[in-house]
Amino acid sequence: MGINVKNKRFIIKFKYLMLLFAAIAIACTALILVGINDGNGESSVVATVDDEPITVKELMPKLIEHRSEIFEYFKKEHNAVPGKGFWTSSFDGDIPAEMLKKLALDECINIKVQQIQGKEKALVKDISYSQFLEELKKENARRKTAIENKKVIYGPQQYTEAVYFSILYSDMVHKLKEKVDEQFKVSEEEIKQYYDKAIKENTYKKVGKVKVEKISFLFTAKDDKSKKAAKEMAEEVQKKFANGDNFKDLSDIYGKNSLIKIEFGEQIFDSTTNREDYTPATHEFTEKATGLAVDQVSEVFEYNKAYYVVKSIEKTDEGFNKLEEVNESITQLLKEKRYTSFVDNLVKNATVVIDKEVYRKLEMF
Repeated sequence: MGINVKNKRFIIKFKYLMLLFAAIAIACTALILVGINDGNGESSVVATVDDEPITVKELMPKLIEHRSEIFEYFKKEHNAVPGKGFWTSSFDGDIPAEMLKKLALDECINIKVQQIQGKEKALVKDISYSQFLEELKKENARRKTAIENKKVIYGPQQYTEAVYFSILYSDMVHKLKEKVDEQFKVSEEEIKQYYDKAIKENTYKKVGKVKVEKISFLFTAKDDKSKKAAKEMAEEVQKKFANGDNFKDLSDIYGKNSLIKIEFGEQIFDSTTNREDYTPATHEFTEKATGLAVDQVSEVFEYNKAYYVVKSIEKTDEGFNKLEEVNESITQLLKEKRYTSFVDNLVKNATVVIDKEVYRKLEMF
C-alpha cells in the first residue's frame, strides 16, 4: 500500500505496563456483576432467537466489551461522571445500564442469527454456548498436554473465552459468506452501476502522485482501555496538526512522551503502487488519504487496529481509475454490503423472545 519513504517508530517501554493493562481489564470485569440472585445464574436464558438460547454467560462478554463505549457516550452527551448510581441514573430519559444491556443483547442476536444459518448450512453442528465452553476446555487441555510433552503449539498457551470464541465464530462467518456469495452472485451490471455512481461522486480518481504525512496510534484488539487512550491522543494530535503544528515537532513531542505505540511517516501513492493501493484490505485507507486536498488534514479514522491522522502535502491529478483497475475492490465491497443486508434481514425476520425477568435482573455496579 503506497511507498513508505520514511517511517520512524517510537515504542516507549514502561515496566509492568502489560501487568497494568491486565489489572485494569480484571477491574473492568469486576465492575460488571450479572445478577445471580433469585435463581438468575450464568446458565439462565435471557432470550431465544428462533428457539436458540442466549444465556447470561453468553451475554456477559458483550456487556464488558461495550461498557466503556456506553460510558463515553454519556460522558460526551451528558457530561456524566463515574460514581455510585451512574448505571441506574436517568440522563434525559436515557439510563446507561439499559442502553448497555440493549447494545449487548442486540449484538448477541446478530451473532446468533448467523450461527443459526451456519448450523442450517452444516458449517457447525452445535451453536449452544455450553458446547462452545466444552470445546474451549478441550482445546486448552490439549495445549497444556502438548506443552508438557515439549510439543510445538501455535498461538497462546491457553485461549481466553473471548479470543477462542472470536476464532471459531470468525471462521464460521468466513465460510457462511462464501455460501452467500455463491447464492447471490454480484453481477457485472451491479459493478458497473456502482462504478458509474462513484465516478459522479468524484471517487476513484486516478492518482498522478499523492504524498501524505501520516501518524498512527496503535491499540490492542479487544482492549477497550488501549483503544480509548489511542483515540484520545489521536484526536489531540489531529487538532494540533490541523492548526498548523509542524509534523516533525509533533513526532518529536508525542513520540518521546507517550505510552501509546505511535508511528510517524510519509507515504506516496502513484501509478507504481496503484494495484496494492486498491486491494480490499487497503482500499479504505487509500480513499481517505488520496481524497484530501493539499494541506488538508483528515479527521481521526480507524484502520487496521490503529487510529490515523493524515495530511496531504503533494498531489497531482490524472483523471479516474478504469473500471478494470478497481473491479475486484468494488466486487468485494458489494459482497460485504450484500452480506450485511443478508444479516440485517435475518435479524428483522427472527423471532426473538426475551425473558423479561432475567433481563431485568442483569445488574451493573
